[in-house]
Amino acid sequence: MRPDSRGVVIFVLVLILGLSATAQAQRQRRSGTTGESDKQPAPKQDQKPESSSTSASIKLVEPLRADFLSGEANVAVSGNQNPVIRLGLSPNGATIIEFPASDKLFNIIPGNSNLVTIEESPTKATDHFIIARPGDGFASPATMANARRAPATSVMVQMQSGLVMTFLFYPVQQLAEQAHRVVITYDRNEVIAARRASGLAVNLDLAEDDKPRTTSMRVASPSIESSTGSPADSTEVGPARPRTSSKLVRVADTAELDTSQPPEKWRHEDKSDDPARAASLALIEASGSPASFKRWSDSVHGLALSVSPPREIGKRSQLVVIAVRNTQKADACILPGQPEIYLETIDGKGKPLHVEQVKKLAIETTAKDNTIPAGAIRYYALVYETQALGVRQRLRVAVGQTTAADEPATANLTSNR
Repeated sequence: MRPDSRGVVIFVLVLILGLSATAQAQRQRRSGTTGESDKQPAPKQDQKPESSSTSASIKLVEPLRADFLSGEANVAVSGNQNPVIRLGLSPNGATIIEFPASDKLFNIIPGNSNLVTIEESPTKATDHFIIARPGDGFASPATMANARRAPATSVMVQMQSGLVMTFLFYPVQQLAEQAHRVVITYDRNEVIAARRASGLAVNLDLAEDDKPRTTSMRVASPSIESSTGSPADSTEVGPARPRTSSKLVRVADTAELDTSQPPEKWRHEDKSDDPARAASLALIEASGSPASFKRWSDSVHGLALSVSPPREIGKRSQLVVIAVRNTQKADACILPGQPEIYLETIDGKGKPLHVEQVKKLAIETTAKDNTIPAGAIRYYALVYETQALGVRQRLRVAVGQTTAADEPATANLTSNR
C-alpha cells in the first residue's frame, strides 16, 4: 500500500474512534440523568412515617382526671383524720354513703338543703348509712355552669365515736360521672384513741348502759326560721333554725318561752318532770338576774363563761345555767349542740386522765341562730343526768365556736352540796 493511502486509513480510524468515544460519553450522561429522575419519588415515600408519627402523638393525649369520686368508691380513713371527701352528683341521681357497723350517726349538718338534701329516715338513730339527693336548686343554670369544676355545697357528718367527715358535692351532668355508692371504713377504736390523745370528746351521746339510742341523733338545718312562729310550734323540728331532732334535747329562743307567769311563781312551783319546761323557767329567771353571774372564766378565743350552781330538778337530773360572753369585736358563731358537759377523772396534779361526755336531757338558750353578737352575753339552761362523782372526778362545761372548735372555753361546775 502506498504511503499516502496508509495516512488516509489512519485518519479514518482516528475519526471513528473519536466519534465512538463521544457517543459513549453522551450515553453515560443520559444514563445518569435518567437515574436521578428515577429517584425523585423517594421523598414522597418519606411522608408516610411522618403522618403515622403525628397520628400516634394525638392518641397519647388523655382527658384530665376529675378530682371527685364517681361510680362505686371505698374510702379508708385513719384514726387521726377528719377527711374531706369529694363526690360527683347528677341532678337525676342519688348517692348512698355507708359507715362502719361499729359506729353510729350522731350529727348531720347540711350546708344548703336546697342544693343537696339528706333523705329522712324513721330509723336514722340506728342506721349506718345516709342517702343524699339533689335538691330543687341543684339543676339550676348557675349550679350546672360550674359542673365538674367546683363543689355546689357540703354535708358534714359526725359519728358517735367523734369522727367528723365533710362531703363536698360536685355537680355533674351525666349519671355515669356521679358517685352512686360510697363505703367509708375505719377502726373505731383507733379514732377514739386519737381523739382522747388530742383531748377531744368521744362516745358522743352514749347512754350509761351502752344500749342503742332511740331518737337522739341530731340533724341540723342551715336555714333560718321566721320570727312569727308560735310557741306551740317550738317542739317541732322545722326546716328553719338549726335545732335537734331529739325528743329530749330541744333548743329554743327566748321569744318562744311562756312568760305568762312571773319568775317568782316558777321558783315556788313543784319540780317539773319535763326537762325542757324546767330549763325554760330557769332561762327566764337567769335572763332577769344578770348580776347573779359574778365569777367569769378567762376568755378563750373570745368566749368567757360564768356558771350558776347546779340544782336538782328530778331524781336523776340536774340543771345548770351557763352565761357566755363574747369578748370579741365580731359576732361569735357557737357550735351546734353546745354547751357540752364532761366528766373528767384527774390525777394528783389536776391533769385529766379520762374524759367522758355527760348525757344532756334539754337545752334552752337566748342565743338566736347559735350566734352571740360582739360584746354581748347569752344564756344557756342545760338539764343533764346526775353523775356520781369520785374523789378525783369533776364536771366541766365547754362552749366552742366554729372558728376554734378544738379549743373551747371551759369552766368547772360546783355542786350546791
